[in-house]
Amino acid sequence: MKRLRIQAWLPGFMMLSLLLLTACGQTASPNPSAPAQENKGGETRVLKHAKGESTIPLKPKRVVALQYVGSMLALGVKPIGALKGHMEGVDMAPLVSGIEVVGDYDAYNLEKILELQPDLILTGSDDEQQVYEKLTKIAPVVAIDFDQHDVFGHVQKVAKALGMEKEGKAWEEKYKAKVEEARKLVQAKVGKNETVAAMNVRAKTIKMYGARNMGHVLYNDLQLTPPALIKTEIEKDPLFWSNDLSMELLPEYTADHIFLMLFPGEDATQYLKEIEQSSLWKNLPAVKNNHVYVVDVDRWLGYDAILIEKQLDEAVQYLTGTKK
Repeated sequence: MKRLRIQAWLPGFMMLSLLLLTACGQTASPNPSAPAQENKGGETRVLKHAKGESTIPLKPKRVVALQYVGSMLALGVKPIGALKGHMEGVDMAPLVSGIEVVGDYDAYNLEKILELQPDLILTGSDDEQQVYEKLTKIAPVVAIDFDQHDVFGHVQKVAKALGMEKEGKAWEEKYKAKVEEARKLVQAKVGKNETVAAMNVRAKTIKMYGARNMGHVLYNDLQLTPPALIKTEIEKDPLFWSNDLSMELLPEYTADHIFLMLFPGEDATQYLKEIEQSSLWKNLPAVKNNHVYVVDVDRWLGYDAILIEKQLDEAVQYLTGTKK
């Protein structure tokens, strides 16, 4: 998950000044000393989270999601605001209409967040402390550590923040029931001794995934066997993310099936061409047997409750031969 940056604040403006300037079509930054909005007339509770604890509404209604948009959507709730990058892609587009853009990975639009008057802000744990503190001046904040939980943990943490624990459990039960059926279909086609690699080609780097991101569906859900070196890492750490390697190390990560994701950019495209022209690549079992499945980066790079279900559907199609 990328560390988010934020533009500098202009000191000295009071909240009233901001509102007046906005009405006049001018721009200003929220005053860091302005009090966070209160939950007017509603019940509240104290919730501990990755950056401390916050007093939040019992049932938040106006949530800005700087992370975990997919978790909210899986619970049947739309945030009022989210980052642009979390709403892009063919799988997300039909689900995010009406959600306001409040910035992107590299910068939050604090003025827009303030304008939306949220009663809760959801974010990750890697915001810089000064950014976190500025967010708390707008509304109560709940920070959830992305790296310390799998996708099920993300959903349950979000569900707790929203007062929707029952819905969180219901989503997980429904998804795991679907996984059971998918696993039966795949295991009927793929032998127990066959290995599957989750491979992301970037500029001059190959990333072999473990049990997170595009590896989650393959290794956790479908319980397929990763390359030996990845299997060792997962056994040491069930939340193991990935290994970076060069083309020369590909034979050490050999597999019978390869799910290949190409990172955007000309440099990554050129590197993939170099890989595909090499004898190292051509001699891999998956390549020889035409078991390389090129998957869409928008669908497979993400790691959330919406995208893993789409990944599951596509993995089943590839591995059972119903999609070429």
